Amino acid sequence: MKKRLLRRLLLSICLLVGTCAAYARDGEVTLYSLNHLQSRLLPVKASAKQSLPAMGGLSAAAGIVKADMRKSVNPIFAATGEAVAGTMWRYFKGRPEMTALEKAGVAVNSLGKHEFDYGLGHLKEALSATHIPIVISNLVTRDPELPGTLQKNVVLQAGDMKVGFFGLLSPAIMRLTNQPEGVSFDPDFSAVAREMVDDLRRKGADVIVLLSGLYENESVALAKSVAGIHVITGCGSPVREADKPIFIKDPEGGKTVLIWSGVWGQFVGRLGIRIKDGRLDARRTSWKLLPIRDRAAPDPGVLEVALEYEDKLARALSRVIGNFARPIDAREKTLRTGEAPIGNFITDSMRFKAGTDVALINSGGIRGDIIYPAGKFSERTLADMLPFGDRIFVLTLTGKELRRVLEISASALIAGEADAYDPTKRLHKGSFLQVSGLKAVYDLSEPPTVMKDDRVLTLGSRLKSLLVLKDGGWKEVADDGTYTVATTGWMANGDDAEKYGILRSASRTETPYLDTDAFAEYLAVGCRGKADPREEGRITVTGREGERPL
Repeated sequence: MKKRLLRRLLLSICLLVGTCAAYARDGEVTLYSLNHLQSRLLPVKASAKQSLPAMGGLSAAAGIVKADMRKSVNPIFAATGEAVAGTMWRYFKGRPEMTALEKAGVAVNSLGKHEFDYGLGHLKEALSATHIPIVISNLVTRDPELPGTLQKNVVLQAGDMKVGFFGLLSPAIMRLTNQPEGVSFDPDFSAVAREMVDDLRRKGADVIVLLSGLYENESVALAKSVAGIHVITGCGSPVREADKPIFIKDPEGGKTVLIWSGVWGQFVGRLGIRIKDGRLDARRTSWKLLPIRDRAAPDPGVLEVALEYEDKLARALSRVIGNFARPIDAREKTLRTGEAPIGNFITDSMRFKAGTDVALINSGGIRGDIIYPAGKFSERTLADMLPFGDRIFVLTLTGKELRRVLEISASALIAGEADAYDPTKRLHKGSFLQVSGLKAVYDLSEPPTVMKDDRVLTLGSRLKSLLVLKDGGWKEVADDGTYTVATTGWMANGDDAEKYGILRSASRTETPYLDTDAFAEYLAVGCRGKADPREEGRITVTGREGERPL
C-alpha cells in the first residue's frame, strides 16, 4: 500500500514539474535542417562568375536529403521559417513554396520575418496551401483565424523516437518587415520556452528542438537560461555557414546544441542526436553540412513544382505595363542625394492610389542601381525596381511632425568633404526621402540632425522651407495643420520608422495596396500608359560644395 502511494506521489511530482527525465527514451535521431529557403526552389548563382556552379535550391536539396535519409537512424526533416521571400512570394502567395516543401518531405516548419512581408492576407493564403504543421510559440494576435492554422508546439514520430518542436520569433527581427496590425511577439523568450519544454515533455517528447527566429545572441542567452532544449536550429548570421556546432550548458548541467545551415538551401544541416537519460550526449552528437550542388539529382516532385511556377513567373514578368518617354535613372547616386524623377513618379503613384496630401518613400526602397532604357516598361523591371512589394500605409501627421521628418531626411545629404559624414551618427543615405505633394528647400551649410543608435540626438536646422500642395496651390506647411501621408510599411513599421521616430507612433491605416500595385495602376490609368517624369523642384539643395557627388 505504501509503495503504491509512493509511486503515485512520484508520478504526480513529475507531471506537475514536467521535468522528469525518466520518461524520455534513450536513443538516436537524425535531424535534417533547412534554414531560410527564401523561395529558392531551383539552384542559384552565389556569384556573378559564370565559371562557378549554381548552388542550393529545394529541388536539389530534397534529392540529396531523401537519399541520405535512407542510411540514417530515425530521420526527420525540419524547416525553420523564411521559406518565402521576394517576387515568387509576392506573385503566388506561398503556394509553390508550401507545395514544394511537402513534396520534399519536410515534416515541420516555422515562421520567419518574410512570411509577414505582404500582410496577414498573404500569409493566410500560404498557410491554407500546406498540411505541414507550422509552429510558433510566442505569437500574440487578435486575428481570429491565425491560431487555428498555427500551433504552439508539436510532437512528431521519427522512427521509434518522439521529437518535439516549438518556434520563437524575435520582436527585434520583426522590425525588419511589415508587421501587421494586431500581431506581436512575446519578448519573454525564456518564459515561453520553459512553458513549451514542460508541455512537450508531458506529451512524451524524447528530443526537444527549437526552430529559432531569434538573433544569435538571443538563442545563446536562451540556451543558457532554459533547461531541456536539446537543439536550437535557425540561429546565427545569414552571411556564414556554421561548420561547427555550438554547445551551451543549460542551468541543470545539460547541453543544448546550436546549429545553422545557411540560406537558399545551399546547405542542409545533418545533426546526429544521441539522447541518454533525457539529456543530449554531446560527445556522441555529430554535425555535418551537406552542400547542395546543381549536379545533384533533383527530387522529381519538387522539380515539377519549381519549373511550373518559374515558367508562370517568367510569363508574368514579361508583361508590358506601359512606356517611359526617357531613360529611368535608378542609380543610388541619384536617388540618395536629391530629387530623382523616378522617385517623383513612385511617390506620385502612392499618393494617387491612397488619395493623400503627401507621399514619402525612402530612397533605399528603390532598387536596380542602373539607368533603365526608355521605352517599354515590364513587370520584370518593376520587380527589379521595387523588389519588396511593400504595403502602403496612410499616416496622419501635424505640420510640425512633417517638418521634423523632412529635417531628419536632410541628415543623409552630404555638403562636401568638410561635412565629415559618419553613418553611425547621421541618417543612412538610403533613408533619404523622395517626396510627392511637397516642396522642400535644404541648406547643407547648416547643422545636420545627429543620430545615436538610429534615434535623434539633436535635431538639425537644414530645412529652410516646406510647401504642401493644397487646393490646387502651394502653401507653407502649418505647424498646427494636419496632413495625410502615404508611405510604405518599412517607413511606418520597419527600421526607418525607428529612425524617423514619429512615424512609428503616428495614427495610421493599413491599405490593401502594395507600392507595386500603385506604380502599375498609376502608369496604366493615371498616365494612360505613357509617362515622362522629370525633376520639378520638389527638393532644392543649397550649400553643397561643387556639384552633386558621384
